[in-house]
Amino acid sequence: MKGDISYYKILGVNENASNNELRKAFCRLSIELHPDTTSLDLEEAKNKFQKVLEAYENLNNTRLRKIYDDKLKEKYKNANKKRTNVFNSFLIDSSNINLVGNRRPFSNGEIFSLFLLIIIICIYTSLACTMIIDKKVL
Repeated sequence: MKGDISYYKILGVNENASNNELRKAFCRLSIELHPDTTSLDLEEAKNKFQKVLEAYENLNNTRLRKIYDDKLKEKYKNANKKRTNVFNSFLIDSSNINLVGNRRPFSNGEIFSLFLLIIIICIYTSLACTMIIDKKVL
């Protein structure tokens, strides 16, 4: 993560959010940033979506979330010391080559495919929830 905005703030969830809450926030933001529904410039929406996706990928993966939370706690502990970017070592360290921060940017086709997948997942989960609720009501 670059800058001072935390992944939790990007997704609009608290630090104790469950994976389900993270998924819901991600789906909501993905739909808001979709090129067909957003009032933002296409490039701005793409950049914001990439930040949202990076935040979701890091927080939804328990191993990456633990690393992120540890780095965040370390940042707060050292707040009175020299102000540095907590994630510099995380982003630059070549041993972290498989982690999210070191990938190439998404192409337009990949972003479009992700939007479609997200919409399908959101529709499927909302239909599944209504079917479960309908069965309990009956």
